[in-house]
Amino acid sequence: MPSTVLNLINGQIDEAFSELKQYCPQEMNWPLRVKESAAALVPWLEENAVAIKSYVEGVLNAPVQLRKMWADIRPQINLPKEQLESFDRQLMLDDVLRESVTGELISKVITKFLLDHNPVLQTNGRSDYPDIYFSNVDYSGLNAFRRSTAEEKIPYGAALKSERPVRVPDGLEIKTCCKTVRVDCHYPHAGLHLCLVYNEIDLTFSVTDLRIAFLRRSDYRISGRNTEATTVKASFNGERFITLLPPV
Repeated sequence: MPSTVLNLINGQIDEAFSELKQYCPQEMNWPLRVKESAAALVPWLEENAVAIKSYVEGVLNAPVQLRKMWADIRPQINLPKEQLESFDRQLMLDDVLRESVTGELISKVITKFLLDHNPVLQTNGRSDYPDIYFSNVDYSGLNAFRRSTAEEKIPYGAALKSERPVRVPDGLEIKTCCKTVRVDCHYPHAGLHLCLVYNEIDLTFSVTDLRIAFLRRSDYRISGRNTEATTVKASFNGERFITLLPPV
């Protein structure tokens, strides 16, 4: 029996039917493929949401826990003073890295969990969309990726780039947000979006929510260019997102 979350996601996909039907190449039947990927992925994410939350918090807070353990262990270690002080200095230097935790780093932590626990998921190139795609899905009907020249206009759509499917709407995009869902990106992409919301106090991290939505292009707010050199920005908020975590 489909979960409530999957039913809601399927409703969002139905709202995007016309857009998906027209997405290139149209022969791929994107509405069906998107429904199939959601059926395979959404219940699995819902089942593993608590584990993802615990894993992310464990990784991000490991340095803090290490310092607490070291404070208890240090008085019991019989080593030369110089060695102990050297270890203390290394911990102090590690604080510099901890102050530089970014959303991109947290996304990599989430990605590692997904790849380690679901063998059919694969990661895309750093600058490619979506972040995650299904390795057991046939994308042989896609053309090879190439960029348009000034003299031609290639219709925007899915393609194969180094044998990886890019710009496909049946994958998963991963986003991380501090305190609330608010994301800026370079292009409005239709597809499933997994968003982890976190808080950080004194370099200690807590995951406050893990949410999912199927977004259409119309769910993005597009900012206009001030000049030709300005990059167009697309953004979205958490209005359409559904929590995967059970009630506290």
